[in-house]
Amino acid sequence: MLLIADSGSTKTEWMLLEKGKLVKTIYTDGFNPYYYGENEIARMLNHDLLPHIQGNTISEILYYGSGCSTETNCNIVTNAFQKVFTDIKSTIYHDLLGAAHALLGKEKGIACILGTGSNSCAYDGDAIIENVPSLGFMLADEGSGTYIGKLFLTAYLYDEVPKSVANDFFETYKLTTSEILDILYRKERPGKFLSTLSSFVGKHKDKPFCRQLIATAFDDFIRVQLSKYTDYEKLPIGFTGSVAFHFSDILSERLARHNLTIHKVCATPTKGLVAFHTR
Repeated sequence: MLLIADSGSTKTEWMLLEKGKLVKTIYTDGFNPYYYGENEIARMLNHDLLPHIQGNTISEILYYGSGCSTETNCNIVTNAFQKVFTDIKSTIYHDLLGAAHALLGKEKGIACILGTGSNSCAYDGDAIIENVPSLGFMLADEGSGTYIGKLFLTAYLYDEVPKSVANDFFETYKLTTSEILDILYRKERPGKFLSTLSSFVGKHKDKPFCRQLIATAFDDFIRVQLSKYTDYEKLPIGFTGSVAFHFSDILSERLARHNLTIHKVCATPTKGLVAFHTR
């Protein structure tokens, strides 16, 4: 049996395949090796994944994960897998290559991730050939859930959000300014908190302020990511991730302003990955 995983910073989707057929899907928390060490990842695998796959004879694991863009980070995940699955071959890939496999298959084009974080690459049908650096939520992550949350929270704290939306935000979260700053600067993983705010913004996307805020996030992504790729106007552009999927109408509008269109959009790359590895 083959186990394929697509892991973001928030969630991991595990797909168990037998003879090319999907037999089981398991969801666990995500783990980015920039934030988790191998022992912590191994504990998560033991606790969250192992009970759901015991009794199945797995011959290989293909893992596509956020943060797995460097040899050091890939080794962290590899070592964690070896502690839990001692006799199973595991291969670690960057989630960006997973996005390319799922969105483009063997065709050349540009693959984009707009979820908790953001990333993109130019793909030649086999490998990633160009990649604008992904600088994380502190410096960048344009177009992502975290970026949208950051834009909204900044506007909220500067008292620039319309009263009806601001009042709903306070009623929903009941956070003071000092409590918000405490979450951002004293608590662990503030990016996760920021990313959850994109759902709140999405609830109000019929309001011009929130719709424009989402549009600004996508404009920034187009400016600092897409426009940097060679012949980007001529290549098919695919998007995966919850933000791209749930705000695809606004994304399409912003792309059209640059004479660009969406080749394909999906909430997760899992179906595309299964198709890629079973064709």
